[in-house]
Amino acid sequence: MNNPSLRVLVVESQGLIAVEIEDILTEKLGCSVTITAHAEFGDALANGRYDVVLVDAAPSKAENLARAEQIEASGAATVFLSAYEDFSPNARSSHGFPIIDKPFDPFHLVETVKAAAAHRYDSAPDAQG
Repeated sequence: MNNPSLRVLVVESQGLIAVEIEDILTEKLGCSVTITAHAEFGDALANGRYDVVLVDAAPSKAENLARAEQIEASGAATVFLSAYEDFSPNARSSHGFPIIDKPFDPFHLVETVKAAAAHRYDSAPDAQG
C-alpha cells in the first residue's frame, strides 16, 4: 500500500529508532516521513503539515498532554512511543491516545499509523458534513 500523501512526523530522542520507524513506514506505507528531535518539535509542527505525529512519551502526564494538544492543534493525530512499562492505554498519562511500545513490532507500527490517520480523517470537519 503506497500512500505518498500520508505525512508522518517522528519525534524520537533515539536516532536509530527514528530511522527504523522511517524505513518501515516508507517501505510498508510509501508515506513521507520527517524525523525531528524534541528541541525542534515545535518548529517542525509550525513549518510542516503532518497527518500523524509519533512522539516519544515523556514521564510526565502534563508534558504528554501538552504535546498532544500541540499536535492536535496542528491538525495531526497523536501516537505516543513509549518504553515505560506503566504507560498503557489505561494509564492516566496516555489519555486514550494510541501507544506503540518500544521495542515495537513493525506490523503494529504500520497498523497504528494507518488507524491514527484514518481516525484523523474521520474526525475532520469536512468528514462530518
